[in-house]
Amino acid sequence: MHRISKLSLPVRPTLFLLIPLVLTLLAACTPDNHQSTFGTAGPVAKDQADLFKFIFWISAVVFVVVEAAVIYIAIRYRRRSDSDKLPHQTHGNTKLEITWTLIPVLILAAIAVPTLTDIWAQQSHVPEDQGEVLNVEAIGHQWWFEFRYPDQEVIVSNELHIPVGRPVAFKLESQDVIHSFWVPKIAGKVDMVPLNDNYMWMIGDEVGEYYGQCAEFCGIAHAHMRFRVFVHEEEDFQAWVDGMHTAPDTPLAGSSEASGKNLFAANCSSCHTIDSTAPGSYAREISAQQARWNGWVSDIENSGIVSAPNLTHFGTHSTIGAGLKDLNKTTLEQWITDPSSIKIGTRMQKHAAVYDTDNNKAKLTASEISDIANYLLSLKPGSAPSGEVANNSASVDGESLFTTNCSSCHSTGDDTIVGPGLAGIADRAGTRVAGQSVDAYLRESIINPNAFIVDGYPAVMPGWEQLGTESIEALVTYLKTLD
Repeated sequence: MHRISKLSLPVRPTLFLLIPLVLTLLAACTPDNHQSTFGTAGPVAKDQADLFKFIFWISAVVFVVVEAAVIYIAIRYRRRSDSDKLPHQTHGNTKLEITWTLIPVLILAAIAVPTLTDIWAQQSHVPEDQGEVLNVEAIGHQWWFEFRYPDQEVIVSNELHIPVGRPVAFKLESQDVIHSFWVPKIAGKVDMVPLNDNYMWMIGDEVGEYYGQCAEFCGIAHAHMRFRVFVHEEEDFQAWVDGMHTAPDTPLAGSSEASGKNLFAANCSSCHTIDSTAPGSYAREISAQQARWNGWVSDIENSGIVSAPNLTHFGTHSTIGAGLKDLNKTTLEQWITDPSSIKIGTRMQKHAAVYDTDNNKAKLTASEISDIANYLLSLKPGSAPSGEVANNSASVDGESLFTTNCSSCHSTGDDTIVGPGLAGIADRAGTRVAGQSVDAYLRESIINPNAFIVDGYPAVMPGWEQLGTESIEALVTYLKTLD
């Protein structure tokens, strides 16, 4: 006999009454919840919420009518102790059969019309009559989001910025497995499928901060794959775009930030980009990100490089760990020390050499971790004109330029990152092209890298002519010192 049948009679009905009560409480929701589909702030989400309410009330009416009929019939035609008479049978009644077939058909038709209308409206062309369309490419990675603005040549990670009242057209991609892009209060969810791009659009009606989430199970950190959406006034959005093209100020010599910059270059720059502000950096980052992915896929167990979030102007972000925690020095130091203490499953901790320790924590001192955190938090639009490299020193420093602009793809030793290691580059450069000097070869490699492609490496390096003559000469001088 089932255990529940052994309960005393007064306990059993009480238990059965508690079950729907608990389910009701668990299902409770409020429009104020960050990821509630109620309290919408965009026409797409509003249409979907209205459709849900419409279907809900139809379902409620059907439920009440059907249950009332069942209860009435059960009571009215129950078997009586003083009668064995069989109630009137309706099986084979053509009129009744037609009636209760037509009623569901009409109900489903009433549901289908607005449903198909909404689907058509939301999957057709973006409403261009509501303002200039902003194009965004959203790429899902395990377990973070990358947002590319091709027209503005801006790349950010985990924090999406859009102008209020303007349509935003999304191209949805995935680099690895199936993800799902979902901002509940602004738009519905659409899958991000590898090698099969999807498209959607949204409009943010109200200025504010909104929460997004991957809504398709994609691995161990799926539940922690989040992002934020910031809806700005038009002028504030443009100011943000301009800021993303303005380089940060160079840390003052001897400062904690200067030390952190060097530590970052040595330990983090092979996977994270921090300088996507100059002309040409947009295409370079896309190529570098693909090269990182190819490098990881080619040797998943032993690769020392993975696709990772772009950290340009990281100090302007509000969260860390793909929207998991507020960004401040304490949480950032915790993340650098032991990423899995905040977000389990990060590839950084498995593949970055700095975490190759017995306890998988960073082999850095507390002071070094503090310096890196200070440096990352200092990455904000600086005083230099948009697109230029800011430099607080009186003279151009080739090593500093290399750290800022080159170290994400090249090591100063023999290690391969995306491009070859540059140790002894001066000796090799003098033998590459007959009659060409070392300086000329290095200079041409910086300005027009596709002129000399090293065997076995992809042609992904962009030209760096925008650095200017003085900076290029400083880089050439520095490269010749690498033994």
